[in-house]
Amino acid sequence: MKDQKLSSVIPAVWHSQLRRMRTLLSGYKRAYTIQGALLNLSELASGIKEMREFYPAIHQLLNQQLRADNFYVALIDQDGTFRPEYFADEKDQQILLDAPSEAFASGLTGYVARRGKALLCDEAGFHRLVQEGQIQAQGSAPMHWLGVPLCRGERVIGVMAIQSYQADAGYNEHDLALISHIAIHTVTAIDRVRSRELLEQTVRERTQQLRNTNDSLQHEIRERSHAEMLQAALYKISELTAASSDMSSFYREVHSILSELLQADNCYIALLDKDGQQLNFPFYLDQYSPTQKQRPLQRGLTEYVIRSGEARLVTQVQLQQLIQSGEVERQVSNPGYQPMCTSWLGAPLQIGNQILGVIALQCYDNSHQYSEQELVLLKFVSQHIAVAISRKLTTEQQKQHHEDLEKRIFERTRELRQTNLFLRLQVEERKKAEEQLFFEANHDALTGLANRQMFLMQLKQRFSYRNRDSATNFALLFIDLDRFKLINDTLGHHIGDLFLIEVSRRLQQAVREHDLVARLGGDEFVILLGKIQHEVDAEEVAERLIESVRQPMNLEGNQVCSGASIGIACYQNWYQHADELLRDADAAMYQAKSFGRNRFVIFNDSMRSQMLQELGQEQALQQAVQQRQFQPQLRPLIAAESTDLVGYQASLCWLQADATQQQELSRQATQAGLMPDIELMLLQQLSSMSSQWEQGAVLCLSLSPAWLSNHLLLDKLTQQLHQSALPLHQLVLGFTEADLLRLSATQLANLHQLKRLGVRLSLDQFAAEVAALGLLVQYPFDFVVLDTAFSRSLPRSESRRQLLQVLQQLAQSRQFKLIAGHAEQKEIQQLMAQAGGYYFTEQPVAVAVQQSGLFQQLA
Repeated sequence: MKDQKLSSVIPAVWHSQLRRMRTLLSGYKRAYTIQGALLNLSELASGIKEMREFYPAIHQLLNQQLRADNFYVALIDQDGTFRPEYFADEKDQQILLDAPSEAFASGLTGYVARRGKALLCDEAGFHRLVQEGQIQAQGSAPMHWLGVPLCRGERVIGVMAIQSYQADAGYNEHDLALISHIAIHTVTAIDRVRSRELLEQTVRERTQQLRNTNDSLQHEIRERSHAEMLQAALYKISELTAASSDMSSFYREVHSILSELLQADNCYIALLDKDGQQLNFPFYLDQYSPTQKQRPLQRGLTEYVIRSGEARLVTQVQLQQLIQSGEVERQVSNPGYQPMCTSWLGAPLQIGNQILGVIALQCYDNSHQYSEQELVLLKFVSQHIAVAISRKLTTEQQKQHHEDLEKRIFERTRELRQTNLFLRLQVEERKKAEEQLFFEANHDALTGLANRQMFLMQLKQRFSYRNRDSATNFALLFIDLDRFKLINDTLGHHIGDLFLIEVSRRLQQAVREHDLVARLGGDEFVILLGKIQHEVDAEEVAERLIESVRQPMNLEGNQVCSGASIGIACYQNWYQHADELLRDADAAMYQAKSFGRNRFVIFNDSMRSQMLQELGQEQALQQAVQQRQFQPQLRPLIAAESTDLVGYQASLCWLQADATQQQELSRQATQAGLMPDIELMLLQQLSSMSSQWEQGAVLCLSLSPAWLSNHLLLDKLTQQLHQSALPLHQLVLGFTEADLLRLSATQLANLHQLKRLGVRLSLDQFAAEVAALGLLVQYPFDFVVLDTAFSRSLPRSESRRQLLQVLQQLAQSRQFKLIAGHAEQKEIQQLMAQAGGYYFTEQPVAVAVQQSGLFQQLA
């Protein structure tokens, strides 16, 4: 029978469950978005402890689901007053901040609260409600407004609303459902906070009941424990006389013992002097006042206790009354900020009828107030402290008497010692003077390192020892600093001196103690490495030196970066003189500088041969200058868009030189200081051929940076240009980007002086390294010649084509022309045509210039 009843009930239950599942399924699609938002909101309601953190989280959550940039929550108090809890509005933020309760009550917020229903309203609906008198317009009119009531049961406790000032950012029923559910959870969160507060209050009340019950049980235990602590403290005080080493430690121990009994964060001990007119403070600990040593008697609380002879407990109210009555004057030791103490406890330190001083405790806040019980305790303890202080002072006096006796004995014997010492000092001063003279004669005055004289003496001494020790093996490192001249010119000689001092310190730290570091002069240093096993040892030292010098230096707020080029010469048996080793190390250093910065090179036989060869080439070059064996070689300058010939680039050609000499001509001439003479010769030759130039044809000539660095050379160049038969506006003088970056701002200013002469300027080999766009903006260049490698890579490099576009825009604004250094490929010529620029061809041509219409355009 029972099974039959179950079988009849199960189909009915199953059908009911099926209908319910279908209903849930149909609502799931509509509530999918709401479910995810409510899950996040539930986590926020559980994890956030304060409502001020909860509202911004709700705002952020709404922004993730819909346009809720303008959002606010207003709660209704018991008296019906509207109180904004959170608001964010892009137009009326300040209005909402200052808005009274009536503004919310008469607006859409009050309308939703009175009706107790959610409201989805657009601009038309808003104006309709205003016209009907349902609401009053407050602030800026929204294009769309959505608000829901916050209800606890049947009672409306507030309103949550979002609004939009844009016509295309509206709200729908889905948004209304989402914010309605969030409003329910908001009310739940408010109730949770209040429930937690009520629960905590209940817990506190019950805890207080248990505490009161436990206090009565613990009172007797505390009294016994207190008595035991007091007895132990008194015992410790009695032992302090023998245990402490001096008076300072004695008073610190007294304070430590007192801190176990009372609140003693602010404590001091004041003792009267022998005359009773001064107060000494052997111990003073205060969180606001500085440590006091001594002061005359005044009308402070300390003197108040001394006058009365009794322990005193003074509250803040009592202190103000004492100040008003004139019994006490407030003493302020810290003129900045010193609050009045809220509780003060003081007891006299008395032996019999004699008052030695006062021990006092004080508090500056209400966290602790001294009691009458603590007053009695301090009065009792002060008697034992006074006895201990009296005994300790007596012991210290005896100790002082003993020290005075020893001092008198010492003073009697000191005269004999001084006489003997005086004689010894005279001898030592003479030795120091001799040592100082020797040091100054053999050391650098700036860095304190050995100077050239000292170094050569040590190096020659090494050579003299080689006959005695066949295993002699040492090395010489010649160091030249990078960018020292630039540092001196830009930051000044003072920073340059600091830079040399710092480099000297780093060099000394990188070598052994018995190695010799010396400064030869300027930015040249040498290091003599003694007792090395192999050349690898010298290489390791050089690597350490380079790494140490390349680290940035902070010199009086200026960050300075440098580097070092090092030449290494290791001792060999065939060296006869010390100067030979120094010469080879110097040559290796110059070889390292030619390879680039932060390098070292070890001198070898091939370098010796190269030195002899370069010496011969330099002599040949000087002879060529004397015999005027140079003439210009021209490369055509072509307009890329029209392929017309517009001018030439003049390069230097050594008539009787072989291929190697021609290739090394620029470097060797620069090193020998002959490049300005050669370039001046080239200008004279071009001027003599001025009759062959077509009117308007430009002639490009690259010059060395020496013309800008030396005023005498610049004057010579100016004189030559004035005497030239070649029209100056057809002459284009160029300087390479790398050379200009090495010059100071003062030297670069000479470019403007050349421009004022009437010549044109070009920036050559641009983008060879850094592509310094600042040079193009600061200086009046008429042409910018792209580096050959840069030009050749244009067809295959997107980044360089982008840089070419930037240069094209800059050329239009700054009014200069772009020239490709090499444009044999059609792609490069097309790119330059698009940029409106020119290019050089590699084929040398005769001096005669053909007619071109662009000549007149460039003139």
